[in-house]
Amino acid sequence: MSSDVETSNSDDESSFDEAMDTLFFTMVLWTQYATVRCAQEWREIRNDRDYSGKQWIINILDGHEERCYDSYRMSTTNFNVLCDILKEKGLTARGDVIIEEQVAMFLQIIGQGHAMKTVGEEYQHSIETVWRHFRRVLSYVLKLYSTYIKLPDPNKPRHPKLAEGKPHAAFKDALGAIDGTHIMAHPDDDYPRPELFRNRKGDNSQNVMAVVDFDGYFVAVVTGWEGSTHDNFILQTAVQDGFIVPPGRYYLVDGGYANTRQFLSPYRGVAYHLSRFRQGQRHYARPEELFNHRHAQLRNIVEKTFGILKSRFKVCVYMHRYKFKIQKNIIKACCILHNFIKRQNALQNISDEALFGQVRGNRGPSNEDDEAEYLGGGDTQTGNELRESIKNILWNNR
Repeated sequence: MSSDVETSNSDDESSFDEAMDTLFFTMVLWTQYATVRCAQEWREIRNDRDYSGKQWIINILDGHEERCYDSYRMSTTNFNVLCDILKEKGLTARGDVIIEEQVAMFLQIIGQGHAMKTVGEEYQHSIETVWRHFRRVLSYVLKLYSTYIKLPDPNKPRHPKLAEGKPHAAFKDALGAIDGTHIMAHPDDDYPRPELFRNRKGDNSQNVMAVVDFDGYFVAVVTGWEGSTHDNFILQTAVQDGFIVPPGRYYLVDGGYANTRQFLSPYRGVAYHLSRFRQGQRHYARPEELFNHRHAQLRNIVEKTFGILKSRFKVCVYMHRYKFKIQKNIIKACCILHNFIKRQNALQNISDEALFGQVRGNRGPSNEDDEAEYLGGGDTQTGNELRESIKNILWNNR
């Protein structure tokens, strides 16, 4: 009887071992299949349609103008000019993929936020081909940084908004505004401290600092800082790295920054945001409120510009999982193209910004309630003196 039990147990163990072996080999085979299938999909050419990617883009460019705006986030004229400029920089056709098709795929990815697979289907290319041309076009767009993003000339006449007799004339030496915005980020797997990307809302982001002039052009862009980094720290680091404010001039910043001679912030603890000064409710109880209102009206240009950027380029709202270096460069490329489009539209005496309504809540988690990290006592003192002087001028001329 004992022998029968042992035989039964042995048979059960053997059956279990066989089942486990079968499961193991099934998993191995499935893993191998999935790996091979992914590799095939990566290189698979999707050319089962009657027309090529080249024919597809020709169809869009020769069609209604809105189709070009929808697909490439700019007019047909601007698209063709951009292709010519990138060609001058050295971008060439590769195989049967012409320059226009390379640029179109790039713009559709950053403008529409499409995945490589979606664009590959549209233009009948493998994901590998789309990715290769995306990186090439990105590298050539970045070569345009110094052409389209440059600090303002301090010798130029003051901006019309600051002209004598205007409500903001007291800010005559202002060059523009500075602020930070949070853009979705994905740290690399080997990033030393990925938790630093976690911002106040609990999301992973990079904190992008931008300097914007009063016409809505980006004049400096700093990318790559983790979402938990304070705005004022990013600005201080930019100054240490060579960001120079001309003598006697300054930029407007919000309450998250220290008030200095170069970076003028509003009075803390006083109504500031434009929503607090609605039409018909503009009775200023004290001079600081008037100063803050005028300051907010001017500084709003940077928030408006961020809103247009995020509306035009969806990748600035939803970033795909690229290497973090690529993510940083994509944001710079979007800012370059924003300026390119504005400059081209100015030459044509047109504006397309109404097509791209602002993205609400574009700024991300605010640092305004934090105590700013001051740049130095003397600098803060002269900043306070400048602010008091402007406040008194505004109050006396109200």
